[in-house]
Amino acid sequence: MFFIALGLLGSAWAGGGHDHGDGPAAASGSASPRVSSHSDLFELVGVVDKGEMKIYLDRYASNEPVTDAKIEVEAGSAKGTALPQPDGTYSFKNEVLDKPGTLSVSFVVASGKDSDLLAGDLTIGDMHSDDDHLDASQPWLRWAAYAGVGALLLLLAAAVWRKRRRQGLAGLMAACVMALGATATFEAQAGPGDDRGKEGAPAAGSNAPKRLADGGVFLPKASQRQLGVRTLSVAEASLPTTVELTGRVVLDSNAGGKVQPTQAGRIEAGPRGLPQLGQSVRKGEVLAVLRASVGAIERANQQAQSAELKASLELARRRVARLQQLEGTVPQKDIEAAQSDVVSLQQRAAAVSGSVAATEALVAPVSGVIAAANVVAGQVVDAREVLFEIVDPARMSVEASAFDASLLANIASASASSAPGSSVPLQFIGAGRSLREGAIPLIFRTLPGKDALPLAINQPVKVTVQTKSQVKGFAVPNGAVVKNPSNQDMVWVHTGAEVFQPRTVRLLPLDGSTVAIVDGLKAGDRVVTQGAPLLNQVR
Repeated sequence: MFFIALGLLGSAWAGGGHDHGDGPAAASGSASPRVSSHSDLFELVGVVDKGEMKIYLDRYASNEPVTDAKIEVEAGSAKGTALPQPDGTYSFKNEVLDKPGTLSVSFVVASGKDSDLLAGDLTIGDMHSDDDHLDASQPWLRWAAYAGVGALLLLLAAAVWRKRRRQGLAGLMAACVMALGATATFEAQAGPGDDRGKEGAPAAGSNAPKRLADGGVFLPKASQRQLGVRTLSVAEASLPTTVELTGRVVLDSNAGGKVQPTQAGRIEAGPRGLPQLGQSVRKGEVLAVLRASVGAIERANQQAQSAELKASLELARRRVARLQQLEGTVPQKDIEAAQSDVVSLQQRAAAVSGSVAATEALVAPVSGVIAAANVVAGQVVDAREVLFEIVDPARMSVEASAFDASLLANIASASASSAPGSSVPLQFIGAGRSLREGAIPLIFRTLPGKDALPLAINQPVKVTVQTKSQVKGFAVPNGAVVKNPSNQDMVWVHTGAEVFQPRTVRLLPLDGSTVAIVDGLKAGDRVVTQGAPLLNQVR
C-alpha cells in the first residue's frame, strides 16, 4: 500500500502538462491577423504583423497581382495611404494595428481606369489572454481536495487512538500518503489545461500552406505569387462535341516536292554547293548536278557509234563541197539534200557524243526549305531515288484515320496536337473512299498563323475533330485538369482569398489545348488554370 501511494504521488508530480519528452511536441505557431475582401474587379488581403499591414491586391477573375494601384486605408481612427513595396505588395503602418480588438477596415483602390471600395473586419487578439484564463480556471477543486484529506486524517486518528495498536499507526501513515497522492493526482488531472468533457479547440493556424480537413488547401497570398497561381472565371456555353483520331504529318502535294534523278550517275555539287537541312531554296534553283554513269560495253558502243557518225559527217561535207562546185550543172535539189544530210549527221553526232559524258541538273520543283537531304558529293545514285525533299512550313498536311464513316459529313473544324497544351488549326480537305488498314484516311491542311507549331514530316499527332453537335459545358485550358488520389479528373476552384477547393469533374476534349467541363462546375467559378499541379502537391 505504501508503494502504491508513492506511485500515485509520482504520477501526480509528473502530470499537469508535463510530458518529460515522451511524446512529440505539439505544433506551434499561429496565423497572423488578416482581413480580406473582394469585388468584381479586385481581391484584397491584408496581413498584420507588429503594427504593420502588408496588403496583397490581385485581379479577382485572374488572380493576377496589381502592382500599380493607389490604396487609401481607413482602420478605425487611423487613415493613410498604403505605400507600394518592391515585391509587389503595399505597406500600411499605424499603432492602432498593434492593439487587441476588432477594427472595421476600408480600402479605396484605384488602378488605371478602375476604382473600387473594399471593406472588412480585422480582429487582433491578445497574446496573453489564454494563459490568464488557464491560471484562473477551477481553483475550488484544490481546496475541496485538501478539506477531504483533512477530514479523513481526523477519522483515522480517532480510530487508532481507541485501539492503540502498532499496526494502526502503520495503516495511518499509509492512508495519509495514499490520500495525499490521490489529492495531488486529482489536482493534476483536473488542473489547468484539462479539457475532458469539453469540445476540443481547433488547432492553431499558421501562415504556411497546408491541407485543410475538408480536402481543400489554405495557400497564403505570398505563396500564390511564388507559385504563379492564375485563375479563370468560367461561363457556361454551347461547345462542340469532339472525336480524337490518330494521325501523322505528310507532305502537301501542292506546296512540297521531291527531287529524283531520271538516270543513274554520280552526284556533283551545284553552284551554291549541296543544300543542307533547313536551307531555303527557290523554285528552279539548281541543287546538284548528276553526271551519268554507264557500263564499259555500253560506253564502248556509244564511242563506236560516235566515231561512225563523225566519219559519215566528213563524207557528207565533202559531197556537199563537190556539188557546190558543179552548181548549175547538177539539180539544186541534190545540193539541198546533201546539205540536209550534213545537218542531220551533225545533230546525231552531237547527241551521241553528249550521251557519253551527259550531266543532269537537279532543280527544286517548288520554293520552300530542305526537309530531307540524302546525298553527299561523289555519291552514286540510281534513277528515281529520292535525293531531296522540299516542304513549305506554312503549308503542311495531316493524314488521320477514322473508323466511323458517318464522321465525314459531321466535321465542323479540327486541330492537331503534338504535345499537351499545344495545337494547330486544321482545314478539312477530303477523305478517301477506300479503306486503308480498316480505316478511312482523312486529309487535313494546316492553316497559317503567327503561333503555328513547327511540324515535321511523318511526325505523329493527335487530331481532335470538332463535330457539328453541341454540348453545354465550361471551356478551360488543358493544364487546369489534374488527378486526385483516386486517379479521377479534378480541377481546383478559388473559393476564398486564400482557400482553394478540389472539384471532381467530367470532361470532353475540345482541341489539343482546351477541354470542356460538362459536370462538376457552375457559372462564375474561378478555376485555377496555372499552377494547378503545384497546388495539388500541398499537404
